[in-house]
Amino acid sequence: MKDLAPAIPESGQKSPKQLSDRMIVGLVASIASFPALSTDLYLPALPTMSEQLNCSVLLVNLSLSVFFIFISISSLFWGPLSDKYGRKRILAIGVPLYVVSSVFCMLSQNVFQLIVSRIFQAIGAGAAMAVCMAIIKDVFPGRKRERTLALVAVLNGGIPVLAPILGAYILKVTSWRGSFAVLTLIGALVCVFTLFLKETNPERSDLNILQTTFRLWVVIKNPGFYRLIITFSVISIPLLAFISASSFIFINQLGLSEEIYSYYFGSTAIFFVVGSTSYLFLQKFFKPLSIITVCLFGSLLSGALILAIGQLGPVLFAVSIACGYVSVSISRPPSSSLLLEQQDKDTGSASSLILSAFLLTGSIGMVIISLDWSNRIMVLGIMSLVLNLSGLLLWFYTKKRCRVPKHFI
Repeated sequence: MKDLAPAIPESGQKSPKQLSDRMIVGLVASIASFPALSTDLYLPALPTMSEQLNCSVLLVNLSLSVFFIFISISSLFWGPLSDKYGRKRILAIGVPLYVVSSVFCMLSQNVFQLIVSRIFQAIGAGAAMAVCMAIIKDVFPGRKRERTLALVAVLNGGIPVLAPILGAYILKVTSWRGSFAVLTLIGALVCVFTLFLKETNPERSDLNILQTTFRLWVVIKNPGFYRLIITFSVISIPLLAFISASSFIFINQLGLSEEIYSYYFGSTAIFFVVGSTSYLFLQKFFKPLSIITVCLFGSLLSGALILAIGQLGPVLFAVSIACGYVSVSISRPPSSSLLLEQQDKDTGSASSLILSAFLLTGSIGMVIISLDWSNRIMVLGIMSLVLNLSGLLLWFYTKKRCRVPKHFI
C-alpha cells in the first residue's frame, strides 16, 4: 500500500479534510493507552479484590489475563475489517463498546460478572487497538513513521507510571469500582475525540468479510513477518507476566503497602518512557538493526539480574525489572516499523496480528505467574532468562531472512 501524504501539508497549514498530525498522534496515543489503563489502574486493588469478591488470587488475576486474551483474539478480526470498512468505522464500534463494558465492570457483584464484563471491554479495546498502527502507516511514511511510533510510546509511557499511583489514591476514597468509573470517563472522552477523525484509508478492500478475514492467513504466511513476530513476541512475555504479578510480589512477597507499591511500580514503569525517548535520540547516531540487537542483550541481562539480586529487596528487584523495561521500550518503535515493512498491503491485518501476538503470548505469561508459586520472583527470573535468550537467538537467525529497509542497516 502506498503511503499517504501527511495530514498537514508541507506549508504547515492545517488541512480542512483531516485532523492535524499532532491531533492524530494524540488520538492514536489515547487509543493505544487502553490496555495499560485497563490493567494498571486497578493493580493496587488486586490483593484486596480477592477478599472483597470472596475468590482466589487466580480468579482475580483471570480478570487481567482474559482481557489480554480477548483483546488479542478480537483484534484479529477488527484489523482486516478496517481494511474493508475503514479505520473510523471500527473505532466507532469499539470505543463505545469499551465505555459500556467499563460501566458493567464497575457494577459487577462477583468475580464472574467482572470477568465477563472484562471480556467485552477487551473486545471493544481490541477494535480500537487493531487500527492504531494501521492509522500511523496510513498517514506517516518512512522515518517519520518510526518517530511517530516512538512518540506514541513516549506519550503512553506515562500511563504505567501514573495509573497505579492514581489507582492507589482511588482506593483511599472509594473501592476498586472507582477505577472502572475513571476508565468509563476516559473512554467517553476518546469516543468524542474519534468523531472528528476523517478516514485515513482510501484504498478499501473489495473482498467480502470472509475473504477479508482470510487476509490474516496471507500475512501470517509471509516468512519475514511470522519469523519477526515470533521473535518480538517471545521477549514481551516476561514483562506482561510482571505486570500481572507485580502487586503480589511487592505487597505480599516483599511486604510493601499498596501506596508504596504504586510508587515502586510507577518508578519502574517510567523507564518505558525513558526508553522510548532514548530511541528518538539514539536513532540519529545508530542504525535500527543494531539498536534492536543491543536491546535484546539488555532484556537478557534483566532476567539474569532478577535471578541474582531480585529477591534481596524491592529496590534491587525494581532495578532488575527496569533494565528489561528500558530495553524493550527502546526496541519497540524500530521492531514495529520493521514488522510493518514486511507487508505492502493488508496493513490492518498486519497491525492486528502484531498486537494480537504481543498480548496473547503475554497473557500466557500472566497465567503461568498467577499459579500458586511460593516464590514468584524466581519464577519470573527463570521465565525472563529463558525467553529472552530464545528471542536473541531467533533474532540472529531472522534478521538475515526478512525485508530490511536501507536506513535500518
